[in-house]
Amino acid sequence: MENSGRKITKIARETNRLVLQVMKKNGIGTGEMDLIHLVRHNPGISQKEACEALNADKAAITRRVLSLEKKGYLIRKTDETDHRK
Repeated sequence: MENSGRKITKIARETNRLVLQVMKKNGIGTGEMDLIHLVRHNPGISQKEACEALNADKAAITRRVLSLEKKGYLIRKTDETDHRK
């Protein structure tokens, strides 16, 4: 059992390394990847909610959102009921 655990750990490390290579190739930083992952699992999340979930300040999230929107990975929409969101 211990040997299979080591194999799983090695596979996980290699997978992570591959993901980082692809991200770097496409100009996506780790902070942006965290935001993509959050939005993927929480469609329609607000920037304020993203700040809270990622424990990041508003300016950092705004920069990441703008960058990802510019690269075509994210679409921002205004909340119909609250135009501040």
